[in-house]
This record gives sequence, C-alpha cells and structure tokens, in this order.
Amino acid sequence: MNILHSLTLSSALLALGMPTMQAQNPFNGTLVNEETGVRLHLDFDNETIEIPGMSFLGPTNGYLDGKTRNHVYGVWMITRCESTDKKAKIRVTNDIGSDTQEIVLTYINDSTFRYNTVGGNCIRKVVGNKLEKIASEFTLKKTSGSLHN
Repeated sequence: MNILHSLTLSSALLALGMPTMQAQNPFNGTLVNEETGVRLHLDFDNETIEIPGMSFLGPTNGYLDGKTRNHVYGVWMITRCESTDKKAKIRVTNDIGSDTQEIVLTYINDSTFRYNTVGGNCIRKVVGNKLEKIASEFTLKKTSGSLHN
C-alpha cells in the first residue's frame, strides 16, 4: 500500500469515527508487587478507570491501592500521568487529598516494571497496628486480565 492510499484510508476511518491502529501504551494494565502490597491500575491512553468507592469523580487514568495482606493505607488516585516508550511519571494523591507522591515507572519488559519514588516517600502500609512507609524502589509485574482488576 502506498503512502497516499494509507493516508486516505486513515482519514476516511477518522471521518467515520473509527479509530486507526496505534500502539497501546506498555504501562496500561494492572501492575502488582506482592511484597509491598502495591497495585497500580493504569490507563494512560484514556480516562476509563473508576476508583472504587469514588464513582463521583468519574473515570480517571487510574489509581494505586493495596488489597493484599500487606495492604497500602488508603487509595491513591492518579492526578497526572505522562509517558515515553521506557519511562512513565505519575503523580498520585491520597483519598483525603492531604499527601501527594511522584512516581517514576521504568519499562523493563512486557511484564516487568521498576517503581521509584521521586523525593521523599509518603505512601504507607499497615504493619501490625502501625503505619510504615513502603519501599521507595521495587519491581512490579503486570497481571493478566483487564485494566480494572
């Protein structure tokens, strides 16, 4: 197919409201670290993820929570996100709006990502009867299934 034909076809599909093929963001999906209890639910391309218990906010680009034995305290909603091929920077705010955290995700391969906090780390998890900060750096694995696990 020559370039003129390809451009004409893409223009026709857009005019009809049909999306053209484009690469999906590698960070989209659910990323999990069992050790820290962190789960990131991400859709960088569209605001399609509803935060549990916060439907009044409408769909967002995602959130961070921890529904495991070492669970993260509260739900952290994504308030800003941007990505390149290998790195993503997100800003999360806790569910009461009192703390924010910048996080850099680094793409390692299709199922593995590196999590690093920027500056100090304010995300905490419940340990016994206390709140302790989670690790500032760890590996996340992409789970199979939908964006909304």
